[in-house]
Amino acid sequence: MSQDIRQRAARARALLAGDTFKEAVQDLKQLQVNVFLNPASTVEAREEAHHIAGALSKIEQYLQSAVMDEKMLDRRK
Repeated sequence: MSQDIRQRAARARALLAGDTFKEAVQDLKQLQVNVFLNPASTVEAREEAHHIAGALSKIEQYLQSAVMDEKMLDRRK
């Protein structure tokens, strides 16, 4: 089990540190902000942008959680 936690944490760290991932998340967030700032956007478009922004945050939280799980495992030892 501890090996699974370590492997998942290593993959999460690699994603979070990767320039491609960081750039993709940043670009996607900016696209959603642009929807909110566009006065011609529809309610549906703003709702979708809100959902996408929330999903991006959840993905980042999930990856950060995997890293924290490993840190907690190390502290137990």
